[in-house]
Amino acid sequence: MTANKIIYLKAVPIVRRLEYLEVFLKGVKNRLDRKELIFALGERKIAFEIEKDLAVGRGNPNRKDIAKANYLLKYCIRLSRDLGFVDKVGLRFRLTEKGIKYLDSDDHSRKRTFAEAFSEVYPHLTTIILALQHLNGAEAILPSDSKHEFEAESMKYGFSISQMYFGTIRDIGNRLGLLNWYVKGMGSERSQHIYLSCSLVTMEPASFIVRVRNGDKWLFAVPFEIDRIHFREALWDTYLSLVDGVPGSPIFYSAVREQVCATLKLRDDQFDSEVMKMVDSDKILQVIWSEGVLQYQKDSASMLKSLPPKNEWGRYVVYLKIVRR
Repeated sequence: MTANKIIYLKAVPIVRRLEYLEVFLKGVKNRLDRKELIFALGERKIAFEIEKDLAVGRGNPNRKDIAKANYLLKYCIRLSRDLGFVDKVGLRFRLTEKGIKYLDSDDHSRKRTFAEAFSEVYPHLTTIILALQHLNGAEAILPSDSKHEFEAESMKYGFSISQMYFGTIRDIGNRLGLLNWYVKGMGSERSQHIYLSCSLVTMEPASFIVRVRNGDKWLFAVPFEIDRIHFREALWDTYLSLVDGVPGSPIFYSAVREQVCATLKLRDDQFDSEVMKMVDSDKILQVIWSEGVLQYQKDSASMLKSLPPKNEWGRYVVYLKIVRR
């Protein structure tokens, strides 16, 4: 896709996970000082690395600089002020009514509030999901490791943005349920594939995930429906291709998930929910979860996005095995 008009997307606060924003807002609520806020954000960073280590053995909670969060605090402050969640009185920040409402809401409501506020302040999110919509179900393919080539490649989709800022918007869009992505290839061929995981409509539907600002109108994100027959077929075909046609062989859960989601344009949590139902009962396939330890390789398994779900005992499900009944 070659766009006639390029939208230049500039800097955004580098807060790639909403959990960091929530830690900051809770700290403001509890009247923490700057040093205490930095410590709280550092503790959250460590907690993420511990989860990665527990799930796939790839976290690094003991890294020397893991607890450093000076810049993260700066970005959280800027983001919170831009979204209207905090204001400043003297030398301290305080929650606004909007910030209090956000913090007191459940996860679903927080996503809606964040999507609306963020898209009203920054054009980045709406620009990127509209660019994905124009691909009519195809994926945007951008470099994963080459910062120098990234901006030039992004222009093919109608926008120009640095790799760092794109990664921030991509992760936010993924968390809000608007898009999904995966990494493919190795070395210089390593690329990230991004696709829309919802349909965008201008008339408010009976049910929607979030809405984002587009000029003077709203765009409503409606999730794609899951049909068990088509989901089962995609799951079985993907699984067989990954295990070289040998049913019952263990394969990394997230490897299956990323391919099935890309095929059906689903969110990761939609896949998790449907597979969970199939584990409990499916008339055609027997889906089995198992724990284990992964061999190290450079892929998206080192990312928080790739963490598999937990089983009923609270342990991560690392492998997936499937056989026909």
